[in-house]
Amino acid sequence: MIAWQFLQPVQMSWDVALWLVLPLCAVVAVVYKTIRVHHLRQLPLQILGLWGYILFGLIFLGVAFHLLLEYVA
Repeated sequence: MIAWQFLQPVQMSWDVALWLVLPLCAVVAVVYKTIRVHHLRQLPLQILGLWGYILFGLIFLGVAFHLLLEYVA
């Protein structure tokens, strides 16, 4: 029954799939900062900072690769 999900994947458009990056980055930030933070009082702010850092990095890389492919190729 579980194998059926891999044989028949869910179809979705790119504009919907791009919104799934936000919770994915949030989960990565929560897991990483939960392991690395020294004081639990700092945890929410540290998670928010890392989440923004990851999103900014992905946006920067997306724009850089777009410009690279646009003007070089």
